[in-house]
Amino acid sequence: MYVTGISVFIISVLIALIANYKLRHLQRLPMQWGLSGQVNRTAPRAYGLALFPALYAFIAAFIIFAGISGHEAITTRSLLILAIAILGTQLFHLVLIDKTHNS
Repeated sequence: MYVTGISVFIISVLIALIANYKLRHLQRLPMQWGLSGQVNRTAPRAYGLALFPALYAFIAAFIIFAGISGHEAITTRSLLILAIAILGTQLFHLVLIDKTHNS
């Protein structure tokens, strides 16, 4: 249970660090797009990339502490579902950033 949680957090941080290196030429990252595809909001690069690891850490900690009372299998499954959602969203965000700046 703890290994799953920490492993996914490390993966998310590594994705953010690699993205930080590859996007070092940008001071601000798009964080919200309108229906027309125009960027509505931006954030400083460090904050924008730290969002997903921080979000994962907060939700995973809640899941782990709520599931400590002998429900390890359910907690591990919940962490894996959260991992798929967070990592997928993090990668999708990076694809959108790339698409915005390379179009």
